[in-house]
Amino acid sequence: MLHRPGEAHSVDVFWTGPERDFAGWYFNLQDPVRRTPIGVDTLDHELDLWWGADADRYVWKDVEMFAQRLVEGRYPGMADAIRGEGDRIAALLDVGQRWWDPAWAAWRPDRSWSAPRLPVGWDEVPPVH
Repeated sequence: MLHRPGEAHSVDVFWTGPERDFAGWYFNLQDPVRRTPIGVDTLDHELDLWWGADADRYVWKDVEMFAQRLVEGRYPGMADAIRGEGDRIAALLDVGQRWWDPAWAAWRPDRSWSAPRLPVGWDEVPPVH
């Protein structure tokens, strides 16, 4: 995932299967990340773009779900900004702009790495005073 400060999306790379075949790029619309006492936080905006590895172009994802979330009252006053961020990303992709390194598609973790253990309390947010 690439999260740039102040931007309302991330660029995520996806792989599939045990051989980690490149699956595609995912443009996740979300609140800009913000630091918290336990790391970073964001809010997913449901609406996204997906560009599959073998596709000529991206597609919009979860358009109907986004509309449903608006009916439910989620994202009050944010719908235009969320759609605008998606349109901005689509326009950049349409003109061939890439703000990430396409070589990430071939990235492989070191085989000697193990999954780190999460510390006790990692899922508890301390009270803000």
